[in-house]
Amino acid sequence: GALAESGKSGLSAEAETRSAWMVPICMNEIRASREGHSEYFTPTVTGQVFPPTGDVWALAFSPEGKVLGKVSKAVYDKGTKDLNGAKVLYLAAISSTLPNIQTGATPMLAAKITVEYPSGAPAAKRQKLDFFTRIP
Repeated sequence: GALAESGKSGLSAEAETRSAWMVPICMNEIRASREGHSEYFTPTVTGQVFPPTGDVWALAFSPEGKVLGKVSKAVYDKGTKDLNGAKVLYLAAISSTLPNIQTGATPMLAAKITVEYPSGAPAAKRQKLDFFTRIP
């Protein structure tokens, strides 16, 4: 039991370390989507919530934290251990919501990036690290 728990702790520590590389890649994709030239996601405009209803914006990452590409909703839900022949360990789900708008305040979306691991597990069984920010 102790060995299993230490393995989980090691994977958690690695995920926290790799998230320092993965989260900025996700933020760059959000920014690129706003500018109409995202490599992985559909174009969006300022103030538009993403992803579209019923879809998922998720990127697959290698064990080293290198982006491997976008995964579909079906693959995200089920889990995957590889993408186009490359080993996947992490998935990063990207979403936004409309916050409560206060009078006179500039409307900002609440953006959430969730780093999930291990990627081979179904979505409900993965460990998750949530990162939040606000964007126009």
